[in-house]
Amino acid sequence: MNLLIFEDEPLAQQRVVQIIQKTRPEWVISGKAQSIAEAKNLLQHCSDIDLLICDIHLADGECFKIFENEHLQIPIIFLTAYDQHALESFNHYCIDYVLKPLQESRLLQAFEKYEQLCLREEKLELESNVIQSVIKQLSVRNYKQRFLTKVGSKMLFKDIHEIAYFYAEDKIVYLKEIGTTKKYIINFSLDELEKNILDPSQFYRINRSIIVNLAALVEMKTYHNGRLKLHVKSSHDLDLIVARERVGQFKDWINQ
Repeated sequence: MNLLIFEDEPLAQQRVVQIIQKTRPEWVISGKAQSIAEAKNLLQHCSDIDLLICDIHLADGECFKIFENEHLQIPIIFLTAYDQHALESFNHYCIDYVLKPLQESRLLQAFEKYEQLCLREEKLELESNVIQSVIKQLSVRNYKQRFLTKVGSKMLFKDIHEIAYFYAEDKIVYLKEIGTTKKYIINFSLDELEKNILDPSQFYRINRSIIVNLAALVEMKTYHNGRLKLHVKSSHDLDLIVARERVGQFKDWINQ
């Protein structure tokens, strides 16, 4: 059984290799790639490949570009830190969609699914119940629970429940702590926080620069030009103003 690994993170690639060597020593890793270009080259020069293990975000873009002009019928186990590409992955020969951080037991489940579906058949046929089972697994997302921050020479973890809001200032993103004047720099953009990292039932982006934590909200008041002004459990010198075009959606979010 021959396979290829497309993964741009060296440590993640090494972990996949170690799991395969430990649990499936008879499987042959015919090649590894960190970019779309390298992956395409491997597919052109490697024959009789039975399985692809593929990270969705490679060094030079999303892995789906690998398959745009290819008529591949090779089963694929997708790896990713986020779940927004789950449905798109089934446009290809997706066996499973494994979320990071990678757990050995979860990857082994994907291997077992591959063995059950493919090794006994000459052609891959994904049943609708297989697709539904994967989508069901993805319905419970694992949102980020803590953030690594730096204060001087110290590295600190701040739990999600300690955060009143996030805000951007001069292209730097900070988290503001509940009940104190302290703020900490984090290495994420507000777009990343809003779209991929924070639980949307708990955090809301009130304007271009601020994302608030529902648990920290104390009260809200009407503000001029149809906007709202929020008060949270934090000492701050920042006006938390809900943009006028977001007021209706914000109220719906509060009342969810």
